[in-house]
Amino acid sequence: MKIALAIVSLFPSGGLQRDCMAIARRLAARGHDVTILASRRQGELPSDLNIDLLPVSAWSNHGRDLRFAEAAAQRKRDFDRLVGFGKLIDLDVLYCADGCDRARPARWSDRFTARRRVKLDLEAASFAPGRPTQCLLLSRDQLDDFARAWGTEPERLTLMPPTIDRARRHPEFRADGTRERMRDELGVAGDATVWLAVAAHPLTKGLDRAVAALAGFPEARLVVAGVAEGSKQGRLMRRLAGAANVSDRIILLGMRRDIPELMAGADLLIHPARVDTTGTVILEAVVNGLPVIATAVCGYSVHVAAAQAGVVLPEPFGPGNLNEALRQASAPACRAEWSRNGAGYGAGHDLYSGLDRAADIMVGATAGTPEP
Repeated sequence: MKIALAIVSLFPSGGLQRDCMAIARRLAARGHDVTILASRRQGELPSDLNIDLLPVSAWSNHGRDLRFAEAAAQRKRDFDRLVGFGKLIDLDVLYCADGCDRARPARWSDRFTARRRVKLDLEAASFAPGRPTQCLLLSRDQLDDFARAWGTEPERLTLMPPTIDRARRHPEFRADGTRERMRDELGVAGDATVWLAVAAHPLTKGLDRAVAALAGFPEARLVVAGVAEGSKQGRLMRRLAGAANVSDRIILLGMRRDIPELMAGADLLIHPARVDTTGTVILEAVVNGLPVIATAVCGYSVHVAAAQAGVVLPEPFGPGNLNEALRQASAPACRAEWSRNGAGYGAGHDLYSGLDRAADIMVGATAGTPEP
């Protein structure tokens, strides 16, 4: 089959982007002809993928999303399946990592722009009753929100198993010399505590909360993968760090492909996000033996609690709760126990079949029709 996977932006560090590329490889390995359609690409991408750029321009993000949705739909006739990694139009399958816009209350500013209308139109294209799109959801709360908001037929909604790529699970890196090598590369002293954050959007993922907390833990260093020095988000991080007087204890690495290695060099994943449908990095940390502190809004935070591999912060968020969790995580014995628990959880549970299941549905085009 000829299959198009459409995603607005393609870059190496995003969870949705990695899922898109991993599924493309799975489909290609089964003998299908796979093309990734994107409006833009950033960073170093693998050379084994067929990427077709559909450049679009608009004054706003929602305008760009609409223009790309229209451009991808125009290419549908060239393929047997059109799969969206994001809310587009005329899709056979939607792999949805976003929350439900219709379930969110309108903001006062929505009266003055087309943003909400465009976002709801794109959402309706897949979720409104009577549409043919098979919708793959990544968390139970997310699925329930869409079902309530749109009344989507139950047979068109599929809750996916966790979509962790087994190739990214390497708890052995904490004991085979990788940890020491990474800490040397980062210039971290042996007794320093490394907090790792993996995020491209600092405020959404709560990195301002992590920076504020860092001031109370002088032995800690915050290492951020996904934010580059000199970038717009990097400048934001430096302003936050300067205001908290912790500039010398924050390391911005930019986009990185060696996340399992970085996890081995770290002592704690800090992920106090404001919004995160799943938080793939949370579950990746758990199975790699890296203790986690995350907010309960993250879909995959349930695995932190189930594995007893860290602390899940309750909602509404309070900085006192974060500081208390960080004090608990300051004890090496506590972190060691969380690390063992997480690695054991990763070895003993099926957390890796979601990408294969998604590929099955994309080829069958219905949740009940696996690939022949």
